[in-house]
Amino acid sequence: MRNGGVRPAKRFLAGALATTGLNRVFLLAQALTHRRGYVRVVNYHGTPPEHAQLLEQHLRFYAKHFCPVSLCDLDRFFQSGEWSSPKPGLVISFDDGLRSNYDVAAPMLDRYGFVGWFFVPVGFVDTPVEAQADFARAHRIFGSDYRRLDGRVAMSWDEVRTLATRHVVGCDTRTHRRMEQSVPPPVIHDEIVSARADLEARLGRPVETFCWVGGEERAYCTEAARVVRHAGYRYAFMNDSAPVVPGTDPHQIQRTNIEASWPLDVVRFQLSGVMDLLYLPKRYRVERLTAR
Repeated sequence: MRNGGVRPAKRFLAGALATTGLNRVFLLAQALTHRRGYVRVVNYHGTPPEHAQLLEQHLRFYAKHFCPVSLCDLDRFFQSGEWSSPKPGLVISFDDGLRSNYDVAAPMLDRYGFVGWFFVPVGFVDTPVEAQADFARAHRIFGSDYRRLDGRVAMSWDEVRTLATRHVVGCDTRTHRRMEQSVPPPVIHDEIVSARADLEARLGRPVETFCWVGGEERAYCTEAARVVRHAGYRYAFMNDSAPVVPGTDPHQIQRTNIEASWPLDVVRFQLSGVMDLLYLPKRYRVERLTAR
């Protein structure tokens, strides 16, 4: 759920797995299944101050069970097919270019030694401060209610550039656009190719990663997948929950959604592998649609 809520059924299952200890069993089973190692990718949206305590609980859990993943680490994994650490890797990504990610999440990542992967919609950051809240509502950017006295919702370009010096900054399209079949090719090109060029110009460095907007099946199309592959992105991230393992298509990296407002039991449940099984039919359809 993109607004940060947790469905009652998921909350119940998460509590059951926590009470029985099955979460630990499932994490161990993943390690045994993927003996050459694996990388898990999670994605967040808004990280406002009122959820900072919960977010810190998440990071403590991550630090115990996972290790950070930089762009170079991911490159080595794809090149060698081996994950060198005894603990699986964890890519922690943040969508939408929200100011709360810079103010709240980034300092925590630094404290716990994790690399953040921040996906930025160029047009949102370009939007004048007084229009950012309206832009967020119009383009379905959730978690955008955090602002300070100046009313700013999105990161500034100075903040994005600061993050790029120690974290990974990628493209989240220009306008936070879902790539539905009805989107005209010139718009697809602008959202994926031109937006990347503009982001690179703003940062003064290459942008190697792309993030698909939305988790709905209709948010993907074959033409957009073709453009992503030919645009020069090394990695493209989707939203259908699966670990990154040797042989994973670098343009079909799946993420597991987690929100800063979620209790730790739900985070453990999301990473247990159960969601991977639930998403399997949809993941198969989306991967076929976006294959080479």
